[in-house]
Amino acid sequence: MKRLIPSGLLVAVEGIDGAGKTTVTATLAQWCGERGLLCGLSKEPTSLEWGRKLRESAASGRMNLTEELEMFHKDREQHVKDSIQPALDEGAIMILDRYYWSTAAYQGARGADVAEVIKYNENTYPIPDLILLLDLPVDVGQTRINCRGDKPNAFEGVEALEKCRTIFLTLPIMSKVESKVVDASNPWREVSKECLSLFKQAALKKLWRPDNASMISAEALTMFGE
Repeated sequence: MKRLIPSGLLVAVEGIDGAGKTTVTATLAQWCGERGLLCGLSKEPTSLEWGRKLRESAASGRMNLTEELEMFHKDREQHVKDSIQPALDEGAIMILDRYYWSTAAYQGARGADVAEVIKYNENTYPIPDLILLLDLPVDVGQTRINCRGDKPNAFEGVEALEKCRTIFLTLPIMSKVESKVVDASNPWREVSKECLSLFKQAALKKLWRPDNASMISAEALTMFGE
C-alpha cells in the first residue's frame, strides 16, 4: 500500500445524527482504497471495552455526565493507543466517524464545559489535519434516521440535538483545528464532491508542511491534485 504522506493524515467527520457521517467516511476511504493508499477507517464510540459500555448506556439509560465524559475519554485513549497513532506513525490516512468534537457537542448539551472539553482533548490526543462538519437541520436528520429504520437512542432526542447542532457550529471558532462546514442538506452528490475536494486539499497542505516538503513525490501531487 502507498504511504504518500510521511506523517500520515488524520481526518474526522462530525455532525448530528443523520447528517451522513458514515456515508462520507466510507466514500473517502473508498477513494483511498481505489488508489492503493494505506488508509484506516474507524469510529467513536469504538467497539472496544469502553465504547461498548457507552453504546449500552445509550440503549438502556445514560450514565451521569461525569461518568459519561470519563468513559468517552477512556475509549478515546484506547482508540488512539491501539489504532489512531499507530496508523499515523505508519504514514497512513486515518478517517474517523466522530471524534472529540462530538464529545464537546453531545456532553456540552448536557451541561459540560465545552471549552474545557476541547482544551483537554487537543492537549491530550492527536489533533486532526481536517474536521469536516456536516451540518443540517435536526428535523431533516430525524427524518433520515426514521427512514433507515433506526430508533433514536438516548443521545438523539430533538431538544438535545438542537443544542448539539448549536454547539457544533461554535466549534470552528473555539477549536484550533482546520475545519470546514459542509451543508449536508444538499443533494448527496454535491456533499460527497465537496467533502472529497476538501479532503484532497488537506492532504496537499500536509504534504507542503516544512517537515514533509522534502519528501513530496510527484505521484502524491498528482493524486491529491486531481
